[in-house]
Amino acid sequence: MILNTVFITMMFGTGLPILFPIAMISLFVIYVVEKGMLYYGYREPPHYDKSLNAAVLNILLFAPLFLLAFGYWMLSNKQLISNDFLEPKDRKMVPYNSLHTMWSSLNPWKGIF
Repeated sequence: MILNTVFITMMFGTGLPILFPIAMISLFVIYVVEKGMLYYGYREPPHYDKSLNAAVLNILLFAPLFLLAFGYWMLSNKQLISNDFLEPKDRKMVPYNSLHTMWSSLNPWKGIF
């Protein structure tokens, strides 16, 4: 649950900043529930060892990369910022063309050529 909460918050936090306090509250609730279950609920403590802790910390190293990548995409996508770039569809069956590609975001000569 911790990994799920952190990664979802990092992926969509730039577009929905309310996710950061929600994630903080969620992580606090997870901590309190696990601590309570450890003391009062489990007959025998779960078998957590150093390898599980190291694996989770290694996976969490990628969370800031998700924040940077998805944040850059959200802040550079003109369709998320304004409605000027939307085009009407003729029929429902016609697929939507977003006119937003990876190359248009990463092109350093965007305004030159």
